[in-house]
Order: sequence, then structure tokens, then C-alpha cells
Amino acid sequence: MERIWRFFHYLANLEWSEVKKECIFCDRSKFESNIAYEDDELLAINNIRKAGIRHWIIIPKSHDWRDIEKLGPKDIHLLNSMIELKGHLLDKHCPGVSSNHVHTGFHRGRRVLFKNVFWPDIVSIHHLHMHVIIQPRFWLKLFKYPPWLPLMWKSEEQVKRELLIEPANKESSVSRLIRSMILWVYKERDG
Repeated sequence: MERIWRFFHYLANLEWSEVKKECIFCDRSKFESNIAYEDDELLAINNIRKAGIRHWIIIPKSHDWRDIEKLGPKDIHLLNSMIELKGHLLDKHCPGVSSNHVHTGFHRGRRVLFKNVFWPDIVSIHHLHMHVIIQPRFWLKLFKYPPWLPLMWKSEEQVKRELLIEPANKESSVSRLIRSMILWVYKERDG
């Protein structure tokens, strides 16, 4: 019952619209004791709600990016720095862990589906952050950090690949399919 309550609490506290709230990642006092790494550009925080035996959140110190949807080709250096920091953390804290036991990626942010219709925004904190989870718990990986559901989650490799291609080609095949279905429905209804 506790897990069900936590799941509904999580859903109820998501920001479903563009509401400016205080960012907990911009207030160091909220996580000062959980900092695992810090340099001039990035922080790595030990997540207090671990989804595996280790769970870090890597964030830029600057609040210039809301989520991965706001990244552009000019931000590839930031993503590369985050991926390098992931490697540093793994080398330092988990040197024997196979890459098969490391789950890394980003929750998807708000993005346009069609005109004023948006995909649901499932990012709970609107400050760009990358999750690095060692030996993730099965149910959390399946539903909260799902590699099988691109509407909710993208790996760092997927994000990097998309930043390196032209923005015009960036729309996913799923988005194109749904967009064409919506257009067809409107056309059938109106015509």
C-alpha cells in the first residue's frame, strides 16, 4: 500500500504546466550533504530516493536548461561533460560494475504534440538532470525509468545522437505517426 501511495504522490507532484516554482537543485541547502562530486560546471548528487544500489543525479550548476527538450546542438559540450562525470563516478565508486548494470538517462520534458496539445510533462524537477542508476530495481526501471518507453525516458546515447543531427530531422517516428493520426482525425471530422 505504501508503494501505491508513493506512486500517486509522485504523480500528484509533477508539474503538469509551466509553473515557475522554486528549484530544489538551485538551493544547495536542500542537498549539500549528498554531494558526491562538484566542479565549476556540474554537480553529482547522491539521490535520496535510490532506484538501485547507487543512484546519482548529475546536474549543471546553471539553471539555463529546463530539460532535455531545451537542449540544442550548441549544448553537446554539456552533455559530453555529464557523460564524462558519469564515467568518473563509476570508476571511483563502482569500478567492477558491468555497463549492463548501469542505467543512465533523462526523463522527457514538455514538448508539443500538435499545435496547443502537449505530451505529458513527467519531469518532477525542471532543472536539467541525468540519472545514473547502478543495478536498478526491476519495477522502477520498468515504470519510472523505462528504456522501452521513449515518451518518458531517453538514454544519454539517444540524446547525444539527436543533438548531432539536424533539428529538422529530430522528430521521432512515434511523434510523426501520432501527429499524422491527429491530422487525419481533424480532416475526417471537418471534411
